[in-house]
Amino acid sequence: MLVQTLHRLFFAIKPAMHAIPAIEAARRLHCPGRPVRSEHLHVTMEIFNDHIGLPERLVDRLIAVGNDIDMPGFLLSMGRVVGTTRSVALRPNGRSTGLALLQRAIRERVTDAGLEPREGWTFNPHMTLGYRDEAAFSRAIDPILWQVEELVLVHSHVGETRHDVIGRWTLSPELPLFQ
Repeated sequence: MLVQTLHRLFFAIKPAMHAIPAIEAARRLHCPGRPVRSEHLHVTMEIFNDHIGLPERLVDRLIAVGNDIDMPGFLLSMGRVVGTTRSVALRPNGRSTGLALLQRAIRERVTDAGLEPREGWTFNPHMTLGYRDEAAFSRAIDPILWQVEELVLVHSHVGETRHDVIGRWTLSPELPLFQ
C-alpha cells in the first residue's frame, strides 16, 4: 500500500542560536521521552490545512503574506514548562505583546488574502520540546530569553520529520523606548 506524504505549511518563529542550549537542557530535564529535534524547535504563529502534494498556489500566496509583514522584533521570554499527558512544551511567562502583535498581523494579512488557517486551530503560543505518556504538570523555570528577529514559512513533510524553510523575513529592529 502506497502512503502519500502530507504537506503542511505554517508560519513560525525559531529560537536564536544562543537560546538552543538552554532549551535543550530544559528538554532533557522535563521531557526524557521522544524529543523534538533542535532544528525543528519553533513557535507556530499560523498553520494551514494539510495537503497531498505541495500546493504551489498557496505557497505563492503565503510568501506574499510574509512579504507584507512589517513588524518590529521583540524580546521573548519562555519561563514555564508545561506537560500534558502526551507532550511537553515551553510557554511564555505571561502574555507577550510582541508575539500577540506579530500573530495578529499575520492573521490579518492571511484573512485579507482570502486564506483560512487550519480548521479549529487557535493561537496558543508554545514550543513543543517532545512527546511522552505521563502525568500533566506545569513548572516555572529560569526564563529562556531571545530577541525574535525573523519570521519563517515552513513546509513540513508530515510523518517524515522533515522541515524545509521556504520563506524567511527579517523583522525590523526593535524600537527603543526613548528616543
